[in-house]
Amino acid sequence: MSRSPRTRTSPEGASKPTAPRSGPADTLALRSDLRAFVVISRILFAAENCVSGIEDAIHALCLAHDLCGGTYWRIDEESGLLTEFARWPQAEAASAPNALPAAPPTWLNEQPVWINDLSADELQSQAPDTWQPTGPGLIAPVRFQERLTGALALTTRLPQAAPREIISTLEALAPLMGFFCEHALAVDRLRASEQRFASTLDLAAIGIAHVSDTGRFLYANPRLCHMLGYSEPEMHELSVKDVSHPDDANVTDEMRERLRRGDIDSFKLEKRYTRKDGSEIWVALTVAARRDPGGRRLYDVSVVEDITARKVAEERVQYLATHDGLTGLPNRAMFAQLVTLAVESAKRHDSKIAVLFIDLDRFKIINDSLGHDAGDVLLREMAARLRDCLRGSDVVARLGGDEFVVLLQDVSNPSDVSAIARQLLSAIMRPIEIHGQECRVTASIGICLHPDRGQEDHSVIKNADLAMYAAKEKGKNTLHVYSPTLRTRSAGRLAIETHLRHALERNELSLHYQAKVRVDTDTITGVEALLRWNSRALGSVSPVQFIPVAEEAGLIIPIGRWVLHAACQQGAAWRRAGLPPVRISVNLSMRQLENDGLIADIRSALKDASLPADLLELELTESMIMQNTERAVRVLTDIKALGVKLAIDDFGTGYSSLAQLKRFPIDTLKVDRSFIREIPRDSEDRAITEAIIAMGKTLSLTIVAEGVETSEQKAFLREHACDEMQGYYFSTPIPPDDFAQLLRKYGTARRS
Repeated sequence: MSRSPRTRTSPEGASKPTAPRSGPADTLALRSDLRAFVVISRILFAAENCVSGIEDAIHALCLAHDLCGGTYWRIDEESGLLTEFARWPQAEAASAPNALPAAPPTWLNEQPVWINDLSADELQSQAPDTWQPTGPGLIAPVRFQERLTGALALTTRLPQAAPREIISTLEALAPLMGFFCEHALAVDRLRASEQRFASTLDLAAIGIAHVSDTGRFLYANPRLCHMLGYSEPEMHELSVKDVSHPDDANVTDEMRERLRRGDIDSFKLEKRYTRKDGSEIWVALTVAARRDPGGRRLYDVSVVEDITARKVAEERVQYLATHDGLTGLPNRAMFAQLVTLAVESAKRHDSKIAVLFIDLDRFKIINDSLGHDAGDVLLREMAARLRDCLRGSDVVARLGGDEFVVLLQDVSNPSDVSAIARQLLSAIMRPIEIHGQECRVTASIGICLHPDRGQEDHSVIKNADLAMYAAKEKGKNTLHVYSPTLRTRSAGRLAIETHLRHALERNELSLHYQAKVRVDTDTITGVEALLRWNSRALGSVSPVQFIPVAEEAGLIIPIGRWVLHAACQQGAAWRRAGLPPVRISVNLSMRQLENDGLIADIRSALKDASLPADLLELELTESMIMQNTERAVRVLTDIKALGVKLAIDDFGTGYSSLAQLKRFPIDTLKVDRSFIREIPRDSEDRAITEAIIAMGKTLSLTIVAEGVETSEQKAFLREHACDEMQGYYFSTPIPPDDFAQLLRKYGTARRS
């Protein structure tokens, strides 16, 4: 880079200097280097900031030695360049910071350097465009602790070498200016650091406090003040114990003492604080000691985090681990623990306890028909009624669903337990209004006394459960006391469930078929598929025994799917054999009706067998479709859309009305066998059967009488225009090959 030489500033053209901002009045008279040193020292140490101090020092130096001006260059720690830091007289701001290469050898030696022309090419080749000085001048190195930190460039009016007093003054002032500049910058950095630290504390999302040795708050950041509801001045008047919950006021004493002795550097714990409004919060504390370089403890720094929400959640989790969330009663786990403790106590005091297992009989109907909200209302009401019937020492718990259990302690007379159970039955049976409807449920209660007849300690709840099932079998809304014979029955039930789980894969299930015939012609028009099980381990098991077990164990869905496919395949096989077409009836369970995959199962069974849909009939009970009528209507409508026929089985026992029946797309009514059995002896059964037939005719339904066993029953049905009959009078359930022979004989023939 080259420029034309700049013209030298003449003494006449120099601007007249003015007094420095902080210099004394006699500064203009300074001529000796000693007086200049003293005055400039005062200027530096009285300066408000580093830049103004350096500028005033340059100004005073120029006045003392009749200099034109000067610039202080400082080595930038990051770039290593000499950058302009301060100058006098002031010039207009440059478009970019002035910067020179650090420590050129012609500039900076151990001593100040005289340069005849600061604008000479020697300098210009290394100077930026903003370099302004012209004419002769001095460049003096500035050091701090033997480290080169900058340079002071002064321009003079003298055409020759600088006088000795100027150089002496610079030699004395350069270290002073270096010390002042670096010290001032260090103070500025410290002040900025403190400001950043203070801002960090003030803006922190957690509470921060400085606590004295006596426990008083020396500092509290805004977050902690807000957390406790106090202003900062109020916090300074308080101690840690003042804001601590009374029960937690001393929990940190031991740890703070160990911190004070230096045994530990910090500690963490959780405690409760009390806010200004009296409310309670949980906090997590991290406390550390702040010490001076000599190790003397100055104060404690506490980091305070509000963990109230977490504590509430933990308490809720702990509560739910031992209590039922809906009713607030103890849950299964807690009840089991209480029973264990009660058993041990009964042993020590030679007393008895009793466990009552309670199952609501009609809860599912209300829950399905009115919705889960109604079911929840009912369960909460039942929980309250059970509590009201018991003593304070007794325990009532909810095991889940509609099952409750009661623990009675210190039982003196077993008959008292039965009396309490009857009180509970009466309380449960009282009507309750839910969503504007009056509802009523009953319960089955199983009772187990302990100790009793060698009963094991851990079996009390299970034995009460067995007794509850026995109560249900007795007709519900009743109670039953456990006896060892129930265990035998239960073992048989468990064996059925165990082996039933493998019945499908072992090909142990089969179908028998019972004919439906026209009452007036004895022609076979249909057939009902009836499930049979011949177990390898148990032998032939009655459907009365294994079907309820399949329902409860959740096995009825895969078994029902198998029955549906097997029946359709058999119907198709008879057609391929040239037999007259007959409609095959298959029973559906409640679980199948509730299963979302039912429609797909029906469609798949028909497709796989290539069976016309109108040759399949599905039978449902009244109680099934009345539990959730809205869903039943939707599902049955979808089934009907496939072309499949629908029948109501065991009609007459479900108390459905004619108006309700009209809602369902059914084709057939099957009169329950209990009404047919007493015909013609029982006039009431005859009247009921006659009414059902008449009602069915009104709805254009096919009427089938079940359980027909005598000619008298058949004659009555013929007289009252019943369409079809099914029962032992014509045929028992028989294997498919036997039914094929029967179908060949009666598919078109008539009997007299």
